Amino acid sequence: MIDLHCHSTASDGTLTPTQLVDLARKIGLKALALTDHDTLDGLAEFREAGKGSGLCCVPGVELAAQSSTLPHWGFHIVGLFLQETPSREMATLLQGCLQARTQRNDTILERLHGLEIPLTMKEVEEAAGGEVVGRPHFALALQRRGVVPSVQAAFERFLATGKPAYASRKLPTPEEAISAIHSMGGVAVWAHPFTKGNHTVRQIHQMAVTLKTMGMDGMEAHYAMHTPKQVENVLEITREVGLFPSGGSDFHGEAFRNVHLGTGTGRLQVPDRYLEPLRLCAQRRALLAQSLHALATGS
Repeated sequence: MIDLHCHSTASDGTLTPTQLVDLARKIGLKALALTDHDTLDGLAEFREAGKGSGLCCVPGVELAAQSSTLPHWGFHIVGLFLQETPSREMATLLQGCLQARTQRNDTILERLHGLEIPLTMKEVEEAAGGEVVGRPHFALALQRRGVVPSVQAAFERFLATGKPAYASRKLPTPEEAISAIHSMGGVAVWAHPFTKGNHTVRQIHQMAVTLKTMGMDGMEAHYAMHTPKQVENVLEITREVGLFPSGGSDFHGEAFRNVHLGTGTGRLQVPDRYLEPLRLCAQRRALLAQSLHALATGS
């Protein structure tokens, strides 16, 4: 069993990269991908923790994107098998993501104040523990302040899409996210397609075709929140469109206690056989990235 989608304290998870490796070994995973939101900061520790562990540690990232041609389409795109040295293209994209997150965090704080909740950014930063601040850290700070009984309740009352303190942020396009992942020799995977707006099978198929033309390599079929029928639908789409299947739990730790590493909500099983095709695709992407870099630099 493998898990190609999880988060650490480098973004909005509650376990460190080392703790994730230890947990993955304990539960018997053969491979684990660390895919923190908009940051590569946890990957060095992740690689180091994986040395000699017997676990295949897959360096990754998760990028949020918004279609430039279909504004109502939002995406999360997971990058897998990233090379160790960040590319200039990825560094630039992540810096823009960080600035957009900062602006959104300020807006969330203002909206909470408008709801007469005097939360401070210091409280949120303490909840983040020095890592990139995200909505789960606002949720934890609200719980610590006693405004809500749990992180989940904070999302349900204030922070989820459409709730009073929710704020959107400026996102890169899918083309930009895919290109940045490819620039680091990684494969780009459309994450949890059924969870962003509850799209129909037909819509997802149409968008998979479009994303394929942009360079998308795969789709997450097996996901903690996908139903068995949705898994079947995505697998059929990957076969028809020519994309690699992937999957993962989207584990965050204590932030979402009902989602467990490897097994999601209890029934998740990502087949081991998905790993090798994705790895081979990444090898081809890495060779192409090296060739393009050599042409650009004249080396």
